[in-house]
Amino acid sequence: MSSNIQPGTGYGFTSGGFGFSLDTTNPFPEDAGEKCVPLRVNYKGYEASGSTHTFGVCVGMINNLVPQILEDGVWVKLDRIVDGVPSPPTAVINFTSGLTYFYLRCGKDSSGNFPDPDPANAGYPKIDSSGTTLTDDDVYGYILLAHGTADSNNVFTLWQDGTGSLWGDRVKLGTIVAKYYYARV
Repeated sequence: MSSNIQPGTGYGFTSGGFGFSLDTTNPFPEDAGEKCVPLRVNYKGYEASGSTHTFGVCVGMINNLVPQILEDGVWVKLDRIVDGVPSPPTAVINFTSGLTYFYLRCGKDSSGNFPDPDPANAGYPKIDSSGTTLTDDDVYGYILLAHGTADSNNVFTLWQDGTGSLWGDRVKLGTIVAKYYYARV
């Protein structure tokens, strides 16, 4: 007797004297490591020696620019490569009363380009955490990526508010505060 069932893409097959079985479990589970989608904030851990929590962000872009995060006092692009190997930067989380917000901040350059395309300038896209909510003004536009809290045992809980690369635009008319618009791409 021969079987008409054969192994195929996405499943395994076993057959024996008592019948057959199909195994449809994913042989390459997505949870094998840190899941990364553009601009996803990732909690990295608690360092007891410095009493600090740290975070990283998956590589993404806004207006084709890769944002920076503040690592050891230096703004570093998310797509950093060291000796030919990806070396994503990490940053310290800023808290007030255990609450923090993770923002992507963008500003314009002196010619009005938004966001500022020069990584050396303050208006270049930057991701940081803040212990307070931030609101748009004429200098910077903010988009909330995630928020989180740490309990008294330093257990951190993170909620993702948005992911994905973005396209942004800044509109400034007269004396009205600038308006910022974003679309996920």
